Amino acid sequence: MIVLRGSLCTLLLASLCLGLSPGADARELLLSLGAGRQPGGDQSNRLASVDFTFHTFERSARRHISVGVAFTQLEADTAPNDRMEVISVYPEFSYYPAAGGRIRESMPERAEPYFFTRFLGASYISANALGDRRQDNHFTFLAEVGVGVLISFGDRRRSDFRLSWKHFSNARLFDDNDGIDVPLVLSWGLRY
Repeated sequence: MIVLRGSLCTLLLASLCLGLSPGADARELLLSLGAGRQPGGDQSNRLASVDFTFHTFERSARRHISVGVAFTQLEADTAPNDRMEVISVYPEFSYYPAAGGRIRESMPERAEPYFFTRFLGASYISANALGDRRQDNHFTFLAEVGVGVLISFGDRRRSDFRLSWKHFSNARLFDDNDGIDVPLVLSWGLRY
């Protein structure tokens, strides 16, 4: 556990340095809490996570691709495998509605809605089981889908509010591949 936390500190520090380097844009620190029943089972899962996006590529005004790292703590209401930590590196694809469209016109002037997805986020899990959900080894992928809204309150500073579903699995690369899901994740972040 101490080794994992030391590795996490090293990973986050390296990401922060990359994010503060000249030319990096749209950095974001995101805090998330989530909970919900595992689909197809009696187990309930909870999570708390800290995500740091250190670079965003604007493909167009409507499509952005971001890269970041995340530390997630997962808990289940089922013993003995009731807790695990996850370190992930992820790509995120964000899609913004067209300016002048019905969705954008229905929002306040300072609010910018968007849809996002994360997939193929390479992840290390600290345990091979969470409750009754099993993974064959310590390698999984992070997948997440959701909606968000950016609220502008300064030159480049914006608050980010999100609602999403988060999933971890090994994409059937190995025998045991019980996905671990948190169906309701609420996030708040600061983009700068």
